[in-house]
Amino acid sequence: MARLDEHLCFLMDVATRKITKFYNRRLRQFGITYNHLFILKCLWEREGVNVKDLSRELLLDSSSLSGHLDRMERVGLVVRKDDPDDRRAVRVFLTDKGRRLKKQLEPIGKELRAALQKEEPKERVAAFAAGLRHITKRLE
Repeated sequence: MARLDEHLCFLMDVATRKITKFYNRRLRQFGITYNHLFILKCLWEREGVNVKDLSRELLLDSSSLSGHLDRMERVGLVVRKDDPDDRRAVRVFLTDKGRRLKKQLEPIGKELRAALQKEEPKERVAAFAAGLRHITKRLE
């Protein structure tokens, strides 16, 4: 039987927990979690996105995303508005507070990226990212 540290799922889980801890320690002062950071990142890139599209992009089920958006709306980072072109759809927009957070939060992502990629060849990082995307697609 393989040792625990030879199990890919175990290694990914440990790495994910460490990354989550890294983010949450730094994000606590802003009242958000790392999931909120990913939502904000999507909205900084494309504001006014449909909730269903945002759910697909983040690979989150709609109930999880709704809970995150509820919390983000309560602290004044986002607002949800009915889509004028589709009565069944809702779009998500940043507030001024949500837009201003970008300058404060971007250095946190850069800090993590620098720590993860320190002394690693770019090709190795790219291959690792490709491997993670491949695993994700295989499990869809």
